[in-house]
Amino acid sequence: MTSTPHSVPLSVGQEAMKVAWQLDPHAWTNIIPFPLAVRGTLDLGRLSVAVGALAAAFPHLRGRVTADPGGNRLDWSDAPPIPLTEITTELGREEAVRHAWQVPFDLHTGPLARVQVITGPDWQVLLLCVHHLVSDGASMLLLLEALRQAYTGEPVTVPHDPYALEAHALRSARLSQTADGERHRAYWTAELGTDVPDLRLPAAPETPPRYSMVSDLLPADLVAGLRARAAACGVSYVTALMAGYYALLRRHSGASDVLSFVPFHGRTLEEAQQQVGYFVNLLPVRARMGRSDTYVDLMRQLRGRVKSALTHGDLPQPTIMRCAGMVGPQARELTHRSLFQYWHAGLRDGLDVMDLRLTVPGSQAVLSLLDIESTAGFTLAVMVRQDSAGTHVLWKDPAGALGESVLATLAADYHEVLWTIADDPDTPLIETVGTPDVLTAATNPAAAGTTVNAAALAAMTEVWEDILGIDGIDPKDSFFELGGHSLLAESLVIDVSRRFGHEVELRALFTWPRLVEFTEHVVGLLA
Repeated sequence: MTSTPHSVPLSVGQEAMKVAWQLDPHAWTNIIPFPLAVRGTLDLGRLSVAVGALAAAFPHLRGRVTADPGGNRLDWSDAPPIPLTEITTELGREEAVRHAWQVPFDLHTGPLARVQVITGPDWQVLLLCVHHLVSDGASMLLLLEALRQAYTGEPVTVPHDPYALEAHALRSARLSQTADGERHRAYWTAELGTDVPDLRLPAAPETPPRYSMVSDLLPADLVAGLRARAAACGVSYVTALMAGYYALLRRHSGASDVLSFVPFHGRTLEEAQQQVGYFVNLLPVRARMGRSDTYVDLMRQLRGRVKSALTHGDLPQPTIMRCAGMVGPQARELTHRSLFQYWHAGLRDGLDVMDLRLTVPGSQAVLSLLDIESTAGFTLAVMVRQDSAGTHVLWKDPAGALGESVLATLAADYHEVLWTIADDPDTPLIETVGTPDVLTAATNPAAAGTTVNAAALAAMTEVWEDILGIDGIDPKDSFFELGGHSLLAESLVIDVSRRFGHEVELRALFTWPRLVEFTEHVVGLLA
């Protein structure tokens, strides 16, 4: 074991998040905001004690990422407390919450969690923000339970075991790098191939760009009909919802081959079941839809594909993408188009996220979960949340690339598709509305005709060949097309900085991924 009482190694997924943060420390991509509307009286003194209890119970929330000869670690030795701040504002509730949560964390200093009480003219919100590096959706329910216990003076019973975090991290590395993961890697290589489909959706981008979303609660009669129809077809309610989403993407993209990502809880190790931490893994699920296919056909296809994906879901997502040669900024632009997330917020007994009661002598606060605006960097992220109020569907366009009008159209059409599935799933898939000519993947062609010092190019080639373990690299070759990935990228820029005597930022390799371009950039730094 390499854990200490105050640090654990990063998993493969956490390493990728750390690299993404290095590329853009001001981005809020991997922040999980958990906004809870407050009714009644929130005792700020008790809340302060409760936040301190959370920090003691889950010390890694206060952690930071540190470098170690054996790799990066999550370290919470001498860590600062989780801050609790009060904000008074005249802004509307949605805007105020967005302003508060879209403040990035510093992974090098920590802490990686914060709590804010935001009070507006006629509303109050308790906002818990956590970086994805230390938490996921299942963890948020555990944290809420611990917060309720601490606030009411009960002992926190949710466990914290750093060795469980370590076991998950080490396993992710073994599956990515050794024969232990060969079966998983072979599956994903065959499943994804080298022709990952390019999903193009219609867009009416927001000007200026802004976070756009459309929130929807599915009608109770639609939910009941859909559940009954799913059972009759031998699939789950979630599969029926997913089939409707894939059919919708087909309709609006004009594509018969659609890829979207689906979260997998990733808690396959028994010791990780009740732990607060980052275990979730995003899995690419691909559906191929023919002209004669019905909704029943699509539901059954997705049932099989999801089952197979989950069987091989322990392989970290960065490694999955490498299996298909999908690495680097161009690949991310191509693949991070669509996310479909189903989150059952009622899985923890006695915890109702729509009616969480903090009762103490003399006062009571009732918390209700609002829409969660987090995103994992996808153009379109759809969160389906099941709780005591029903089935919520939140359509999220974090960069404003699609636009709120497009989201509203998708949400309305989704209702239509779901009603069709509930009424007559043997109906052929709805016709497409044409292939849009927007939202195409960015390209970064080789810099033909560029000139660079021959000695510098030779020296750079030597570094690349050493890091990648490849001989005969051509000046126009791309680091990522040669099999480079985020972890190797970090090693490369360190070696290049040492070799050329000038610090080179990690972002440079993602901006200029081809050998000749990258060399020209580095030489320019020396001028």
